[in-house]
Amino acid sequence: MHRLAAAAAAFAVIAASSAHAAPSCKSLAVTALAFGNYDVYNAVSTDSAGTITYSCPPPTTPTVTIDAGLAFANGRRRMTRSTGTDWLSYDIFVDAARTTVWASTPVSVPAGNAVSVPYYARLFAQQDASVGSYSDTLVVTFNF
Repeated sequence: MHRLAAAAAAFAVIAASSAHAAPSCKSLAVTALAFGNYDVYNAVSTDSAGTITYSCPPPTTPTVTIDAGLAFANGRRRMTRSTGTDWLSYDIFVDAARTTVWASTPVSVPAGNAVSVPYYARLFAQQDASVGSYSDTLVVTFNF
């Protein structure tokens, strides 16, 4: 009888110890970019911006990478015309000044609930491209 009571007491201590859930991130969303109509004669690049939103409570330290897209070439991301015969070069940036390309190197973003982090894009000027719809698909990877 003593053995059963000791085993029951040991189980009660183990069951009463606190449990901690691993930190996790949720509600991840990315807004799509829209550059509008492209004028091949305009000498000024066309800028756009979007946001990455998420909830990632501390002490998590999240980072984000954005891949090169489906038609990367010559050091630039490229949108492909629906027929696949023309491209428009563009890039994604970490900063509003559009000086730091957001690529496969992880970029630290703040932890928190309902956080919104901007990202910036530039469609480069004076590209010889045909009329049509252009698109690309990027993979945004959230690491925590």
